[in-house]
Amino acid sequence: MRGWGKAKTGQMTGTEPRLLIIGFSNVATKWGFSIPTIERLKSVWPGVEAFRVGLGALQPQVIPPYIRTAAEALGPFTHVLLEINSSAYAMHPLSTEENGRELLADILLTVQDCGAEAAFMLHLRHWTRPVCLDFDALVSRFCAELDLPIIDLSQGWIAQHGADQVAAWMRDETHTTKEGGEAMAETLTPFLIDFLGRQPSLTGRNLPRPRLRRGVLSTAPLLEGWPRERHECLGLPLDFARIDGGEARLQLDHTVRAQGLVHMFHCAGGRNTVTLDPSGETLPLTTIDPHSNVPRVGVLAFDKMRGTDLRGLTISSTEPADDVQLRKGVRETPLRIYVGPLLTLEPVQD
Repeated sequence: MRGWGKAKTGQMTGTEPRLLIIGFSNVATKWGFSIPTIERLKSVWPGVEAFRVGLGALQPQVIPPYIRTAAEALGPFTHVLLEINSSAYAMHPLSTEENGRELLADILLTVQDCGAEAAFMLHLRHWTRPVCLDFDALVSRFCAELDLPIIDLSQGWIAQHGADQVAAWMRDETHTTKEGGEAMAETLTPFLIDFLGRQPSLTGRNLPRPRLRRGVLSTAPLLEGWPRERHECLGLPLDFARIDGGEARLQLDHTVRAQGLVHMFHCAGGRNTVTLDPSGETLPLTTIDPHSNVPRVGVLAFDKMRGTDLRGLTISSTEPADDVQLRKGVRETPLRIYVGPLLTLEPVQD
């Protein structure tokens, strides 16, 4: 039951590069850097293939399983650009140097598992709340220690263009205007051309080993009574169980350490209660928000992504969330919830 399938591996001798750009809302938005970067890359390197997967307002703990998922659905990839620093990870009270290094080691090892090369991108974000971890500095040190490609489009972007010009390119604390996305792509594209042309350096390399690997556990065999639907979530085609008209029970045949439950934000969403077994803890879940006119992945976190020992869970029937107003689009009926896999934490076997 593990995973959404075996990831396809890259490093295809004699073929053009296949690049995955993965991150969060800055990768997903049409005014961000990703679309103009891909356009520029293809104009100077016609054979290159590039894909973008923007996971919305999630945390980088989901990056390893979604690299594997993207490799299965869209791969193989030869290169992966990671734009993970503009997430809210730096503001999370549980974010520490130790936890951050553990996470980065798992991300890098996942890229290597997929047969690809890794590069990191720091994207500007002006923090509006206290920062618990300087994640930009940690990623920069991590890359320096392992001689990994990195581009600074955070403070380095300000140093290049000046604070006033960069401020004019931003529409909020982290998202660019259309002109800002174009300007960022102008700087990023030469970096990526160099990255794609380098000799592979991760293949067979002995990398730092995390204590835990972040994986996925398919719930499809456990929800066989519910129809399955495929939805494209910001560049990534994913399968979900569609649950409407009652509650659903998911029973595992063994205990797993689960980080969270994947679901989808959508226009027919509402409110559910998820009850965990064996703890009996009940968690509220809302699967509609003002931006749900665009289907996207969500994750119901267990113990703030630290995980919990799980043998099963029960999902209540979906109730209306009439207080949530869509910014675009119209609500759909009947109310329903779309359920994906469990995100897991698995000890590394020596």
